[in-house]
Parts: sequence; structure tokens; C-alpha cells
Amino acid sequence: MLFILFVCNIPICAAANNHPSILLTTPFSPYTDFTINTHWDPQYQDMEPMDLVTVSKISGITNYRLAFITDAGNCTPAWGGQSFYAINASWGKHMTDKLRSNNIGYIIALGGATGNDLSANCDIPQLIAVFEQIIKIYQPQGLDFDIENGTVNINKLIVAIKQIQQNHPEITISFTVPVMPEGLTLLGKQVISQAKDASLHYTINIMAMDYGPGYIGNMGEYAIQAATSVFNFLKTLYPDHSDSTIWKMIEITPMIGVNDINVEQFTLQDVDILRHFANKKNIGGLSLWSITRDNPCPDKWASPICSGNNLQIVPYEFSLHFEMQ
Repeated sequence: MLFILFVCNIPICAAANNHPSILLTTPFSPYTDFTINTHWDPQYQDMEPMDLVTVSKISGITNYRLAFITDAGNCTPAWGGQSFYAINASWGKHMTDKLRSNNIGYIIALGGATGNDLSANCDIPQLIAVFEQIIKIYQPQGLDFDIENGTVNINKLIVAIKQIQQNHPEITISFTVPVMPEGLTLLGKQVISQAKDASLHYTINIMAMDYGPGYIGNMGEYAIQAATSVFNFLKTLYPDHSDSTIWKMIEITPMIGVNDINVEQFTLQDVDILRHFANKKNIGGLSLWSITRDNPCPDKWASPICSGNNLQIVPYEFSLHFEMQ
């Protein structure tokens, strides 16, 4: 409690508690690992996700990306691929209901770097049924497909998403894919090319992180280079689109603080550089991985619960920088 009182005497925290004054230009919706910082809730007699409404009251965040739903086995969707967090049991619904009742938006992310993608073991009708189930239970504003490991079946995924988009045109679709400063990987290009061929309406969210040990320069500038490279690629796919339309198709997600490749560190200054670029180009959105990491700590590795950035002073400081005008 003393720590909380101390933090709220710091000007940046005071700004967060007065968050209506924060003018947001580029939409910001940080990822949260829905299975990190779970707690026993005596009201529901179950483990529940971290209370994101409380996080929003501190930080001013108005939208989240809830991650990740994967396959717990035999085409069984579950948060984190864990059967005790099964979609069939509507795990996490109390929190999504609470978010909606507090006018906090969210999309649901499927896939990710670990676990088995649902497209590996589900056939197309099963995939469609799973996506319909997620929409019915959690009522998200969008679905985000994080495609970065070898278990994904892109062909099945695209067909299923096309049907979902026809059934639910109000649900936004995004593809989150790996990127290098030089542009998309082959996997990312394949995903986007097939999405274009299927006439999907989507945004492409690039993971501006984990480039490799040879990338020891400025991470904010690398993110800008990557976004510009993706812009140039999309221009070849959509030659009739205006530049402003193409930029609106692009979202950028850095991994804050120490990356998995620990010579890479995305700093608060990098956020400011990237945010300025994003506002100038009027891109589709900004995110970060992840809200559970948006905490200060002395760790020098990619902890799931803190950033490892020596210059971070207060919780959610990265988010506050993203939210500045």
C-alpha cells in the first residue's frame, strides 16, 4: 500500500488517474496474457484472470488484446492451451463481461509463439464453429490471429476466417506476424498474400521484436524501418489503394523492455519515437507485449511480469507513453 501511495505522487501516475486529458491519436490496445497473474476468486470459486478494469483505472487504457487461445488437444480451444482454462467452460467470461460493463474494448487473440494452433487439428467446419463459439461467449470486437509457429495451417485458417467475416462483418480481423527491419518473413508474406487473394478485410500487426543478435541499433528506428518495408510490400499487393489507406492497414507491436534476444531492448524513448511516427502516418494502431510486463524490475531477461528496463519507474509507464499525444 505504501508503494502505491508513493507511485501516485509521481506526476506520470497523476496523469494516468486523470486519463480523459490524455489525447490519443493512434489507437492503442496492449496485449495481455490472459493466463498470467491469475488469482483465486472466492465469488466464483475459480481461478480468474488479472483484473484489467483496475489496470485501466490506473493507466487509462481503453482497449486490450486478450491472448492467446490455442488447442488443448483434439481441437479443444483453451486459453494458453490449458484444459482448465477451456472455452467450453467459458473461462474468463466474468472478466470480459466486466470489461464491457465498464466500456473497455477488447479483441481476442488466437495462436502465438507457443502451443498448437487450432488450425492444426481442427478441420475447416470445426474452425468456423470454434470461432463462432468464441464470438458468442466473449463478444469481442475483433479476432487477432497471431501466426508465428510451425503448427498453423494457413489454408484452413483463411477459409474459416472468410466465412466468419461473412457471418460477422462487424468483427475486425487482424493478422499478427513476425517482421524484420527489412520487411515481412516468408511466413508473413504468405499469410498476407492469401488474405488478399481471399478478399479479406484485415489489418496486419507486425511484431517489432526479436530480430536477432546482429540487430544492436535503435529499436524504435528498427520498428519504423519494418513498418515502412511492410507498407512498400502492401503497395505492391494493393496498387489502387492510397498511401493513407495502406498505412491504416498496418499496426505495430513492440516487445517492451528486454526482448527474448536480450541485446535488444525497447526503451521508453523508443516508444516516443515510434508513437511520433505512428501519429504522423496515421497508422491503424499500436500495441505492446505485454501489459503484465509493463512493470519495473532489475531483471535482465525477458520476464513475463516485468520489463527489465532500468528507466521504468512506475507500473504501466510504457502504456502511458504510448497514450500520449
